[in-house]
Amino acid sequence: MDKHAFEQFYKVNIDRIYRYVFFRVGRNVSVAEDLVSEIFMKALKNFHKFDPEISQSAWIYRIAHNHLANYFRDQKRDVDLEDVSFTLVGEDGRKTFEDREEEMKLYEALETLPPEDRKLVTMKYLEGYSYKEMALMIEKKSDALKVATHRAMKKLKVCFSSNDN
Repeated sequence: MDKHAFEQFYKVNIDRIYRYVFFRVGRNVSVAEDLVSEIFMKALKNFHKFDPEISQSAWIYRIAHNHLANYFRDQKRDVDLEDVSFTLVGEDGRKTFEDREEEMKLYEALETLPPEDRKLVTMKYLEGYSYKEMALMIEKKSDALKVATHRAMKKLKVCFSSNDN
């Protein structure tokens, strides 16, 4: 196995996979860290099967998706809100009350979206995937995803502004 190739693969994908897992486990840092390490261990173990002609993002995303599905199946429980911690920090390294309040409004607005819309917005704007990468992962056309994401963002803006009141 080419250790340098896996190291590069890891560096390119770690932040996106962490964000993907983090938002799906109720923003629980410790659970997200554990799951992400397990996901990359699976990727390392199977890296010899990886085909560079296929999108790296789609390959690791599929591993993460399947790992999360197994995790939720095995857990059979809701996320404990006491375990949830937030990661938004200000320029001085501390989270201000206003930052936390805005973040909570955003998460509340996201929760009002239908699951498919929430997934698109999260993948594009929180996880940073391109439409091309999303198309490979979701198996839909890039142009259709652009339109659907734009519509989802319109809904989110309405929900977010209504949470301001």
